[in-house]
Amino acid sequence: MDAKKFGSFIATVRKENNLTQLDLANKLHVTDKAVSKWERGVGLPDINTLEPLADALGVSVLEIMRSEKIFDAEVTSSDAATALVDTFELVKIQRRTERKSILRIAGSIAAVLFMIFLIDGMGWMVFLMTYLPIIFLFGAVALAIYGFWRRKNQLPCTQSFFFAILMVLIPIAIVVLLFVAGVLGLGPVPN
Repeated sequence: MDAKKFGSFIATVRKENNLTQLDLANKLHVTDKAVSKWERGVGLPDINTLEPLADALGVSVLEIMRSEKIFDAEVTSSDAATALVDTFELVKIQRRTERKSILRIAGSIAAVLFMIFLIDGMGWMVFLMTYLPIIFLFGAVALAIYGFWRRKNQLPCTQSFFFAILMVLIPIAIVVLLFVAGVLGLGPVPN
């Protein structure tokens, strides 16, 4: 299923029915941002949303899957087969998205647990002065690489670069604060 063609079809039919994105979103119990993503070709709706979407727009599910109006009263077997293939493809895309979300959550939990064990094993001060700057620097490098990948693929990358720079500035700020605290006699004296 071509996301751009799908989005264009949804936008056209929505406008023909004099619906705003918010109106359509309310009928489907999704956000207007989700409808906007569909129409821009950035995302596809959940497989369970296809039938309510077709009902809300006054078209058939087959028309939604093909992303074009069908004026013939009879559906050919090739049209039905194409719609099934598109449906299976949509399910595969959604499963990949769900797997990525699960991996992100598991990775985040693992990172938090790792940091808790580090802090517990060495204390707050050592963690803040040693490992936190290293973690921020690795994060900055990872975000910069991701930003360059997004730029190469002609995707928005400004936010990735902004956070990469911010993650470089935080360890620098920590070192400067520790240095100033040491010079003023308020904290450990730097060597």
